[in-house]
Amino acid sequence: MQSTADLVTDSVADLNAKSEKSFKEMKFKEKVSYIREVITVEPIICSYMMAGHLCTPAIFNLELEKSCRSNLEFNDTVCETVLSGEIENITEQNGKIIEVINSMHSWQQPMQSVMPLILILFLGSYSDRHRWRKPFLIMPLLGEMISGTGLMFCVFFMKNWTLGVQGIFQLVIPSIFGGQPMITMAVYAYIADVSTIEMRTLRVGIVQISTAMIVPATQIIAAHMLELTGYYGVFLTAVCLYIFGFLYGLYWIKEAHEPIKTSEVGMLRDMFNPKHVIDTFNLVLKKTPGANREYIILMLIVVFIISFVGTGEIGVFFLYAHTEFGWTTIDNSYFLTLNTLVQLIGTAIAFPLFTKVFHLTDLMILFITSFDKIVCNFIFGFANTSFMLYAGAVMSAIRGVSSIAILSLETKIVSENDLGKAQSLFGICGALAPAVAIPIYSKLIYDNTSKTFPAAFLFFGIPLIAIVSTMIISIYLREKRRNRVEPSQETELDTNGQQVVPMENFVKTSNI
Repeated sequence: MQSTADLVTDSVADLNAKSEKSFKEMKFKEKVSYIREVITVEPIICSYMMAGHLCTPAIFNLELEKSCRSNLEFNDTVCETVLSGEIENITEQNGKIIEVINSMHSWQQPMQSVMPLILILFLGSYSDRHRWRKPFLIMPLLGEMISGTGLMFCVFFMKNWTLGVQGIFQLVIPSIFGGQPMITMAVYAYIADVSTIEMRTLRVGIVQISTAMIVPATQIIAAHMLELTGYYGVFLTAVCLYIFGFLYGLYWIKEAHEPIKTSEVGMLRDMFNPKHVIDTFNLVLKKTPGANREYIILMLIVVFIISFVGTGEIGVFFLYAHTEFGWTTIDNSYFLTLNTLVQLIGTAIAFPLFTKVFHLTDLMILFITSFDKIVCNFIFGFANTSFMLYAGAVMSAIRGVSSIAILSLETKIVSENDLGKAQSLFGICGALAPAVAIPIYSKLIYDNTSKTFPAAFLFFGIPLIAIVSTMIISIYLREKRRNRVEPSQETELDTNGQQVVPMENFVKTSNI
């Protein structure tokens, strides 16, 4: 039987040809074996996402409770009222609690972003040179195990440990092991390793849809699990999920290529060699034939802005809904669940519709979803009831397709030899954006407008997304123009001197 890497590298047609049977013709055991060979990183990323979303309501609740009981030392009556969402008679105390939480978020996010930025900067290049992806898939899971254990101690020492201690365990500790930027870099670099160019958008879509199917089910459970099992039950379950993902990655995942082995001393010297950081930045600093460098720079800006707006809004949305509409963590979980379900259904319909029926490129898909984001922000911004917030969530149905288009483009604008470097650069943008966005959104915008115009943070993102839309159109028009001027493909070289296929072959999703 073939290895996982060999199987997923081939097209679906090739797989069926090699098995000499279509999937429908296979017996049950053959289908199980086939699925086991094709599935690669999905269980790792799904367990990671499940655990994270399972903890979300508990973390929101714990932030409110910690700031109330430990930092501000309010009595039990006030704290229980805040947690219930009935804050009409304690608006002053609730305002102080929100200030404490925003203050913690303002330093927590920048601290969380530093280590992933450093790690992916060095390790992305290292994983390219040594064909090593597996360790960087499981490192973040180890960090989350420690984080979940620490959060249980934070619950045990409810009044003794302040909100700041929770903030360190919650995000800073996982960041030391790479966090979400690291696992995202490793997952999509691995997918690019084991997939043909034509199959990448589909493979990325499979991962996105797999996680999208897991998330709403987890959010529904999370909404009630906190009530049924308390903090300990939630965090312990999350730790078990992280352990499962860690063991699966350790014993099940196979490297796409045979890793190049070195001694431990040589490995560390090579891993943290500043020369390789320069090589990574040469993707955008070094002039190369053609327009590849321009596309990378423009896409880095696009990714930064989208991540900046998304993380900034998410960082204060619950506090906004809690203050303006009296939402509890349960109400927020219901909203997140509906939002995820709507985007899952929208993605399942829009993804094949855009790629198979309308034959849209990744760039055009990204433009359409950016326009949808602007419309949704207007709806959220003018909402005066919870119903309007839900209406905005329904309007965001196709937004999930944007992440597929972005991730697909990230692997298509560079050669195979530069995948890790490119993922490092995009990972840096993903790490920097929240570090900048959270302080701006929480301290600069929301704290200063919460009493006069609380929805200001939603309107702040509209012109930024409009800039993204303009840049996407710019890239699209450049590519169309280049296709007309250069009908024949020119040979381009990456930073390692390897041949690069021109962009016009990368942006097409209709070939899948």
